[in-house]
Amino acid sequence: MKKLILIIAIFALAAAFVFAGVQKEEAAEEPSAKMSVMLYSSMQEAQLAVIREGFIKKYPNISMDYYRGGTGKVLTKLAAEEQAGSIMADMFWIADPSRYLEYKERDLLLPYVSPEAKTIPDELKDKDNCFCAARAIIFTIIWNKDAVKGDDIPKDWDDLLNPKFKGYVAMPDPTFSGSTLFTVAAFTENPEYGWDFFKKLKENGMRVEKGSSAPINKTSAGEYDVCIGCDYIVRDKASRGANLAYVYPPKVPFIGSPIAILKPSKNVEAAKKLYDYILSLEGQQVLIDAHVVPVRPELSLEGALNIKDAVERAMPINIERLKNEREDLIDKYNDIMKKE
Repeated sequence: MKKLILIIAIFALAAAFVFAGVQKEEAAEEPSAKMSVMLYSSMQEAQLAVIREGFIKKYPNISMDYYRGGTGKVLTKLAAEEQAGSIMADMFWIADPSRYLEYKERDLLLPYVSPEAKTIPDELKDKDNCFCAARAIIFTIIWNKDAVKGDDIPKDWDDLLNPKFKGYVAMPDPTFSGSTLFTVAAFTENPEYGWDFFKKLKENGMRVEKGSSAPINKTSAGEYDVCIGCDYIVRDKASRGANLAYVYPPKVPFIGSPIAILKPSKNVEAAKKLYDYILSLEGQQVLIDAHVVPVRPELSLEGALNIKDAVERAMPINIERLKNEREDLIDKYNDIMKKE
């Protein structure tokens, strides 16, 4: 009887240890405490929506929200919140890298070395790890396939000066689009083009449209024959039936659109997870599915430049100069392009 009691006791003790181990393992697998993260961005609504969907699927314990507006609206909102003493964004993601230099100089960016950034080209990462490019924006020549055919199909930027396009060529307004401002800077710093290129475009009837999508939409509708615009926008429009085509000239305005964590963030750990997710192969694939060129060289988008080719073909630009001379650049552009 005593032996039976001893055997039962041993089995009971063993079972208790096993149960405790299972409980400990289950506890370790339980999601951590609820967190939240807020992203301010100038990206397209559809792109932000798929990023959010993928992120919360991977991290169901993190609530992600975003504010979407043009570069000017995002920066105005951040400035108003900073002045009020309470920045609500944990991260921001706009096109123009020179804006990040301003925030860095004002000590508003939190340095972070993401393990997902190892393979991203060094040219796309801040030397102090305050920001890192998370998507590629490449400006292209776009045309309406019904209006432009055969030998008139443009191959390089000077082809926009074709008299056949006079009055039927357009581009976005750099006053409202950070990526377009970067593009204007790229042309004006390039000795092959400079300001004379814009003067010639104006003489050929170049129209300026507010918003990055407007000239592409109007080219699709037949209002313009050709336009200058973002590659990911035309790909998205064409995938939904727009009668558009585009070409990457030998040299292109290329923008590595960065992400950064704001130092006043109260949700740093959640922000780091979102930062990592966006740069991860999984996050970059989500962007590819939204027609965006990824910054990870392991991935590519069919029909688009890969990131290494884009960097090699990029028109050189001094982002420090752009930061310091932004208003002068806009004023000079407006003097040329907007005066009748």
